[in-house]
Amino acid sequence: MIRRFFFLLFTFTLLHFNAFAQSQPVAKPLSVEDCIRIALKNNSQLKIASRQLALSDKNHRQAYSNILPTVDMFFQMDKFKRGPSSYIGGEFVGKGALPSSDGNNYTAQLSISENLLDGGFWWNNIRKANSDRKAQQMSFFDRFQKTIVTVKQNYFTLLREIKLLEVYDQAVKRSQEQVERSQSLYEVGSVAKVDVFKSKVNLGNDQIQYLNQKNVVERARRDLNLAMGRNPLEPLEIETEIRVDRSLPRLDSLIALAVKNNPGLKQVKQQEKSARLQTKLATSQYWPRISAFFNYSRRAPQFRALYTDLGNEFTWTAGVRLNWNLFRGFSDFINRQKAQINERITQENFVEFQRNLISTTKNLYDNLRALEQIIEINKTNLESAREEYRLAQERYRVGSGTSLELREAQVNLTRAEQVLVSAEYNSMITHSQLQETIGMYLTQY
Repeated sequence: MIRRFFFLLFTFTLLHFNAFAQSQPVAKPLSVEDCIRIALKNNSQLKIASRQLALSDKNHRQAYSNILPTVDMFFQMDKFKRGPSSYIGGEFVGKGALPSSDGNNYTAQLSISENLLDGGFWWNNIRKANSDRKAQQMSFFDRFQKTIVTVKQNYFTLLREIKLLEVYDQAVKRSQEQVERSQSLYEVGSVAKVDVFKSKVNLGNDQIQYLNQKNVVERARRDLNLAMGRNPLEPLEIETEIRVDRSLPRLDSLIALAVKNNPGLKQVKQQEKSARLQTKLATSQYWPRISAFFNYSRRAPQFRALYTDLGNEFTWTAGVRLNWNLFRGFSDFINRQKAQINERITQENFVEFQRNLISTTKNLYDNLRALEQIIEINKTNLESAREEYRLAQERYRVGSGTSLELREAQVNLTRAEQVLVSAEYNSMITHSQLQETIGMYLTQY
């Protein structure tokens, strides 16, 4: 009776667990757009770029401080003791003529200063801060695009490796069929025992290749998780059937779009402008600085007197101050020379970046065209390889072909499938890189 009770309890628990497991939602395979959305939310490098952009915005606001007045409040409380004195107004009046004294001092002061002229420093400083902010914006957009293209590359790479795993799995199945076929032919005396051994060796080699490819797939899966800002060991399934528009405009229009839209080029251009303004900032140190000021102070021996009887115990001053640095150990001269050198460096950086951008666009364009042609060629090669393998099987079955010929046809078929899969997904990866170069992701997302 007890055994029956525990058996029924175990059966009920097992059924309940199975029902619960079946009720759990199955993770939906992620599309490339799903992966991009996750990456734009979680990618650490993009978050860092966003915070750097926020810092540049604060620096831009801070640059306006040079045109606003400065206001200072000062308060001091001190206690003093003065010893006996024998002098009054510098004249000796007798030893110890003035007795010692002590007391308290309370001082409060308000100072206001306004910059009137500084050789253009405040204006150029604001312009430079604005240029630096725009450069950081372009840096953020560049990181934004790189995040998208990295996800796409890793997504297509994972797809490619999954498809190649299917190719190697098919190769294992063909080799297994060949082992069974060789064994059957050997048993009826149509082939020698060595053919069976060869087919088993071929099967083992294909199985090793399949196992290695499984590791490649898992590594690609981890890379995609990292690109999305997720735990690399988190389970991940993606859609394996996708359609990508790989239409290719004219090269001259692609180059024009790259020069116009590429955020990296725009960033270097803003850095060049910032360096030019830094030269103007260094030049402003040669000019005088004029400011207006107003000071109001109160001093009394009692704290209460600071805020009562306001008609007494006060001093105020107002005026205009001119400050002109005439010589500072050649530091202003050297700073200006350094700024001019840095300006020329940024100019060369811009020219070189633009050259490399045009070259990169041309290379990606050529690679994409070549891959499209390779895909078409390999489609024909694959059909030929399939027919070659079919004929080799037939010849081997009737005894007019050898196992070596059959193996060569099988290897050719696997290679043709592998080359076609690689070309198709490499074309997708190259197309995503070309879209990044011409700045298309900034308008798509």
